[in-house]
This record gives sequence, structure tokens and C-alpha cells, in this order.
Amino acid sequence: MDLTAQYQQMLAALLPRGPAWDKDDPLLKGLAQSLQRVHARADVLMNEADARTVTELIDRYEALTGLPDSCVPAGTQTLAERRQRLDAKINLAGGINETFYYAQLAALGYPDATITRYGKSQYRCTSRCTDSGFSDEWRYFWQVNIPASAQVSSMVCTDYCTSSLRSWGDTVLECVMMKLAPSHTYVTFLYLE
Repeated sequence: MDLTAQYQQMLAALLPRGPAWDKDDPLLKGLAQSLQRVHARADVLMNEADARTVTELIDRYEALTGLPDSCVPAGTQTLAERRQRLDAKINLAGGINETFYYAQLAALGYPDATITRYGKSQYRCTSRCTDSGFSDEWRYFWQVNIPASAQVSSMVCTDYCTSSLRSWGDTVLECVMMKLAPSHTYVTFLYLE
């Protein structure tokens, strides 16, 4: 039974008993159609509560969350990219640990990205073979490894002579990760092939 018929049946059940009203009255049918439209509209608005499916209220959500920010100029993202960025900003719990950054990378479209942290101490002749060979300053550096599915493009024969031989990078991802990084650390990015 469709929604209009269900509303018409519910309205008919609310009528007083007796011959004054007919259950097939055109007024009930018209009211049922109006209630069905309101119900359908409410269903559509339920999708607006989720940042992953928002359409009509995306401008309001972005204004509330401070988007677009310095990472992305206004008007340069598609609706899907805007939703993805909004979801990443609203729905992820914060924290200064790898789990938080992995969740942020996944929300930005890179679920296969990895993070490399460098050793916390200097390599000495008494160190084990598995210890890192970096100086003490390297403990403040960490690297985000972006998989081959990232935006890597190579020069082709039809490109201009002034074109780069190869270009890569996701400026939005890099900007967001640098904003979220602890202030005493430095983030580097490696785009894998």
C-alpha cells in the first residue's frame, strides 16, 4: 500500500461514526496527498542531517564549521568533495595520535595512506641494528605516505614544452594535515607509485 493510501486510511479512521462522512470523500484524498508530500519532504530533510548526504543545507553547515577555509578557495570543489571535507571536519573525534590521523586520511579519501614516524633517539655504535639512524631532531618529523591512487600525472606527448615532467600532490590533503599536526611537529608527504 502506498503512502497516500495509508494516510487516506488513517484519516478515514479518525472520522466520527455515522452517515455524515464517506471514507472515499475527495477531501480525505486531497488531505492524504498533502500529508504524503509532507512525509516525503521530511524524509528528504533527514538526509540533510548527515554531512555525507547534505545538499540543500551544505552552505549553512560550511558557515557553521568555518569552511571553505584557507585550504580550499570557495567555489573550487565539487559537491562530493565539499561533503567529504565537511564530514571530515564534523564527524571525526579529535586526538593527537595515529588513529586520529588515519581516520582523517580516510575521511579525505585516502584510506590506504600510511604514516611513518622517525626514531626518537640518535643512532650510536651501541644501538641495535633495528634502531633508526636519525638525529634527535627527526623525532619531530613524520611522513604521510599517499598510495599510487593519488593525483599523480606525467607529461605526455601532447603537453606543452613548459609542462612539468611529472606533477603530484593533493593540496587540500596536505593543507588539512598540516593544520591538524601538532604545532611542534613537521609533516612531509610522500606520493608512492
